[in-house]
Amino acid sequence: MKGRIRYLVTITLLCVVGVMLFYHFTNEDEGNEDESGNPDNTVVTEIDKLLSKDLEKNYPATVREVINLFTRIQQCYYNEKCTSEELVRLSYMATALFDDELKAQNPYDEYFAELQDEVKQYQKEGKTISRVIVDKSSDVMYSDIDGVKYASINCIYYLKTSNTTEKTIETYALRKDEEGRWRILGWKLAEESDE
Repeated sequence: MKGRIRYLVTITLLCVVGVMLFYHFTNEDEGNEDESGNPDNTVVTEIDKLLSKDLEKNYPATVREVINLFTRIQQCYYNEKCTSEELVRLSYMATALFDDELKAQNPYDEYFAELQDEVKQYQKEGKTISRVIVDKSSDVMYSDIDGVKYASINCIYYLKTSNTTEKTIETYALRKDEEGRWRILGWKLAEESDE
């Protein structure tokens, strides 16, 4: 009888030790990931998030989503320390949101050269985009001209320097392409209403 009790106690102890070891190693592996499931606690930047998007498979579905994505790209241009490669990749992503007519008026080489100059100017002035507010979807203005769908939406930018904050409002015009995707046709400074 004593032999049988020792045998059961030994088996029970081995099982408990096995479960404890399993739990220890499982938690150790999970400990190497941050809350986003990122191994080794590496920081995923906004630039990384944007550059991981595949616009061919997941193009923004609405006017507001297109402009939200475009403004996120702009914030990376002016607020983040982009490498040359990241700036090129972000600018290609931005132009993928453009209508063919806008691309024809702004060839990529010219667009990129102007972008580099603007980024340098922002850095020189210590200017950043501190906040962006895109109109709600219900505020988008739609029109149909000869069977072609157009839309316009306002976006408020707060530009911050070391001692001031400026507010500008841009109105974006978009046109739906043959694939049903909203593309940026252009933008201009909007006039503020006295509300």
